[in-house]
Amino acid sequence: MSSSQRPTRKTKGKIKVVDKWKEKSWYEVKAASYIVDKSLGETPASEPEKLIDRVIEMARLGVAEDIYYDINLKIRFRITSVEGNICTTEFDGHEIAKEQIRSQIRRNRSKVEAIQNVVTKDKARLRVSSIVITPIRCGASTQKVVRKAIEDLIKTTARAQIFVEFTQNMINGTIAGEMKKIVGKIYPIVMVDIRKSKVLLLPGTTASTQQAVETTVTA
Repeated sequence: MSSSQRPTRKTKGKIKVVDKWKEKSWYEVKAASYIVDKSLGETPASEPEKLIDRVIEMARLGVAEDIYYDINLKIRFRITSVEGNICTTEFDGHEIAKEQIRSQIRRNRSKVEAIQNVVTKDKARLRVSSIVITPIRCGASTQKVVRKAIEDLIKTTARAQIFVEFTQNMINGTIAGEMKKIVGKIYPIVMVDIRKSKVLLLPGTTASTQQAVETTVTA
């Protein structure tokens, strides 16, 4: 008889099944107050330490009903500390739904994108992705001018504002409004926005204390 055919020996007694959910506690997650002063709901964890760096993603619809919102905008919050059963978060980034952007891309239109790393006045670092869509196709030279215009605007704005101001102005559309004014003088536009952002380094931290830093940022 081969080893695979040998009968297994029964263990004495019953195996105790542990319900892992019963070992977990629920913690309330608060949104970063400079984005919106609101609870994001609850999240479970067996230990408070395991909540640190957990990212909670919410549609703006679920975050700020009291202001004008775009249902296609997702906002991410990263848990940075836990006190009692309350989790404090920082803004971690945002993204416009891909479906929203695809709906604007049609034949004979041009899409101009720019991805850049910026540094705020208080030394926070972010990766910002912008997009411009034109109603008619534009040449490579025009696209280059448009791309440089939005890159210069975002870089200058970041340098002049602290992290809280810059993130607020990305979310509420203020920076996009300035982009629209500048690009509109260069070429007609259908859409212009900061389609995505990612926090690389929070103000007051260093690369050694925040592993989210993935690249060297040149100011």
